[in-house]
Amino acid sequence: MSTKELKHFDILEARKAYAQGQNVTELLRSQKNVSGNTPEIIETAYDLQAGTYIDYVTKNPKQASSYTAELAQILDEHITSDGTLLDVGTGELTTLSMVIGALKNHPSAIYAFDISWSRIHKGTGFAQKTLGPNYQLLTPFVADISEIPLRDKSIHITTSSHALEPNGGKLRELLRELFRVTIETLVLFEPCYEINSEEGKQRMDKLGYIKNMDGVVAELGGKLVEKTVIKNTTNPLNPTVCFVIKPPPASAPSAPPQNSIFSVPGTNMPVVRMDDFYYSIQTGLCYPAIKNIPILKSNCAVLATSLGEYIDCPASQ
Repeated sequence: MSTKELKHFDILEARKAYAQGQNVTELLRSQKNVSGNTPEIIETAYDLQAGTYIDYVTKNPKQASSYTAELAQILDEHITSDGTLLDVGTGELTTLSMVIGALKNHPSAIYAFDISWSRIHKGTGFAQKTLGPNYQLLTPFVADISEIPLRDKSIHITTSSHALEPNGGKLRELLRELFRVTIETLVLFEPCYEINSEEGKQRMDKLGYIKNMDGVVAELGGKLVEKTVIKNTTNPLNPTVCFVIKPPPASAPSAPPQNSIFSVPGTNMPVVRMDDFYYSIQTGLCYPAIKNIPILKSNCAVLATSLGEYIDCPASQ
């Protein structure tokens, strides 16, 4: 394979490094000559390890149940039966599936995305087994947290479990996007640099993890309502804290979309389902679906303006 074909980064070298137990993110940062984790680096590192989280939960059911039960108890205080829930960076759907199973209150619809298609694909099987009838509430898709493909103010409650974690230096950008799509509350279960030990802080710095959640929320006009240390965590060098956050007041209130809430990534422009892909009438961009999983990332879009001829609805929808 030529160098030109691999100019993005050497995926073959990354696969070799992963097989040998090396740190893939460090290798890819070196290849790209960057100090932080880019979306492409995060996607590659997690895609290569798809299935390992399911294996861990299967081998450690007691610990996984304790962690997710604690998260569910907090989420129950915010979820209503007529509300929607979004899980960002859902990975293999392990945490989300077990949390939903432990909830007393179930939302009317559950949306979940990850940057890795392989993790979502692996996770759907786990979710089907774990959720049973509640699986019908779930809509999984592939997306980047920095450009969420959902309409403005289309989700009532947004949650995460160590999804913002590897995005050090991008926390402002990601929170701003979460604020855009969230109507009521963010309930984020993320590592907290400030309460960590010196050894833990050094580890978080090395891995490019987030820090200063409190300050960034305030800077963006949000309100940190509650901050709770999670007891049932596995790694003392990576303490989990629940950040309950209210997004800043919207400049103009907007009702959630009545039809599909999917949009051109990072915008309020809707996309519609056509066969096995999604199409934006306004832009002419279409996004594929593999194994019925929508891939709504801007770098996966194909410009196909002529498709608009086959849709009998106005571009201003």
